[in-house]
Amino acid sequence: MQSRNSIIEEPEAPWGKDVRLLVVDDEEFIRSIVRERMELEGVSVGEAQNGHQALAMLRDGDYSVLLTDIRMPEMDGVALLREASRLFPGTARIVMTANADLETAVAALKNGAYDYILKPFSFDILFVTIQNAIRKQALERQLQDYQVNLESRVKEQTDLINSLYVRSIQSLIKALEAKDLYTRGHSQRVTLYSMAISTEMGLSPAHIEDLRRASILHDLGKIGVTETILNKPGKLTREEFYEVEKHPEVGTQILSPIPYFQNILPAILHHHERFDGCGYPGKIAGTEIPLESRIMAVADTYDAMTSTRAYRPALPEEVATAEILRCSGTQFDPEIVSVFLFAKDKIEENG
Repeated sequence: MQSRNSIIEEPEAPWGKDVRLLVVDDEEFIRSIVRERMELEGVSVGEAQNGHQALAMLRDGDYSVLLTDIRMPEMDGVALLREASRLFPGTARIVMTANADLETAVAALKNGAYDYILKPFSFDILFVTIQNAIRKQALERQLQDYQVNLESRVKEQTDLINSLYVRSIQSLIKALEAKDLYTRGHSQRVTLYSMAISTEMGLSPAHIEDLRRASILHDLGKIGVTETILNKPGKLTREEFYEVEKHPEVGTQILSPIPYFQNILPAILHHHERFDGCGYPGKIAGTEIPLESRIMAVADTYDAMTSTRAYRPALPEEVATAEILRCSGTQFDPEIVSVFLFAKDKIEENG
C-alpha cells in the first residue's frame, strides 16, 4: 500500500454542486485518507465499513457517487453494486480493489459499476474516475429524458457515453501494458497491418473501423494471464499454454456487457482460429471464421515472429514471410496471405 505522501497529490478537481461521495471499505485507513482528500476539494464524504451499512446510508442520504471495495465482510462489493444499481440508479458506482482479478472486474461491470480502479491509486486517477462517473450518470439521465422525438440528441449523448465506456476499457489496456510491455507496440503494429490488408481488399469504411477496434483490443484478454506466464523466458507448460489460450474468450467476456463493442466480439473471439479448423477456441474453419479474424491472424502472427519476445529474439523479416507463405492454406486464408504480402511491401516502401 502506498504511504499518505505517495498517494496524495495536488491536481485540480472542478466538482459540480452538492457532490456527495460514499466510501465503502473495511479498511479504516483507506476510508479516512479518501475522505480527508476529497473534503479538501469541497466534496461531502460518508463512510461505511461493509455493504449492509452502505445500503442503509444510501437510503438515508442522497449520494452522488458510491466508491466501494470488493472484498469486505458481511456483504461484498459485487452484491452491494447489484443492490445499489437496483435501488439507487441515480448514484454513480465505482469499484476499487487491490486485486487485479479479471473475473472480479467483469462481475463488477456486469452488476452496475461505471468504472474499475486498482489499489494503490493516485488521487489524479480517482478524481478523473469520479468526474467521468458523474458525467456518465448525468448523460444517461439526460438520455432517458430526451428519448422521444430527439433522435439526433440521443445519438450525440450515446456517443459521449460510449466514449466513457472506451475510457474504462483503456484503463484495463493500460493495466495489461504494465504487465506485458510487448503488448502496446504489438497491438499497434497488428492494427497497422490489418488496416493495410483491409484497404487493399476494398472493404467498406464501417468494416475497416470495426477491424481497427478489434485489432487494438484483440489481446485484451491477456489481462487475465499472470505476468509470470506472459514474461516467461522458456517454453510454456501445457497448463500455462492453456491459460494463454483462454485470452480470446476472456477478452470477449470483458467487452460483452458494453453495447459499443458488440460488432467486434466475434472478430476478437476467433482471431486464433486456423483456416484448417485446428485453431482455438471454436475450431472453426475456412470462411466460417470471421473475415476480420482471418485478417488479424496473419497480421498477429507476422508481428509476433518479427518482434523480440521474452523467450526468443525477433526473426528476420524474410524468415517470417517464408513461414507465413508455408502456412498459407493451413493456418491462414490464402487470399489474405496474398493481400498481406502486397500490403506489407507497400508499408515497407513508405517507411
